Amino acid sequence: MEIQELTEKYIKDVALIESECFSRPWSEAAIAAELKNEFSHFYIAVEGGRAVGFVGVYALSGEADIVRVGVLPQFRRRGIARAVLRAALEQTAGDIFLDVRESNSAAIRLYRSLGFYDTGVRKNYYSEPEENAVLMKKDAERGDADAGAGN
Repeated sequence: MEIQELTEKYIKDVALIESECFSRPWSEAAIAAELKNEFSHFYIAVEGGRAVGFVGVYALSGEADIVRVGVLPQFRRRGIARAVLRAALEQTAGDIFLDVRESNSAAIRLYRSLGFYDTGVRKNYYSEPEENAVLMKKDAERGDADAGAGN
C-alpha cells in the first residue's frame, strides 16, 4: 500500500469509495473541485493500482477539519484508515477537528488512539439515518496515543 496525495487519476476511485461508505456521497465533480481548492488536502491509499481509502482535510488559519474518511468495505480492518489519517496529521499544522457518527465506535476508537478527544455532541447532525455527531479535537501539541505501536 502506498499513501499519496489525490490526483485526477484517482477521482473515480474516491467517488466509488464515497458511494460505498456514505449515505450522502460526494460526486466525482465535487471531488474534482477539491483539487482546485487551496485549503483542501486529500490523501489516498493506493493498492493494486487503485485508491482503496482516503481522508480529506480542510486546513486554514492554523487549524484543520477532517471532512471525510473512507475505506472500501473489503479493505477495512487492515490499517488503511489509520495510515491515511497519519499521513494527513503529519502534513497538518495546528489544532484538528472532526465529527463522527455517535454509533461509529470503531472510528471513535481509532480517532482516540491518534490523540483526538471528545469535545461535545451535535444533536441530530447526520441524516439518512438521523444521528448525533460526536465532536472531536486533536490539539497541536498532543502526540499520538499509540505512537510507535506499529499500526
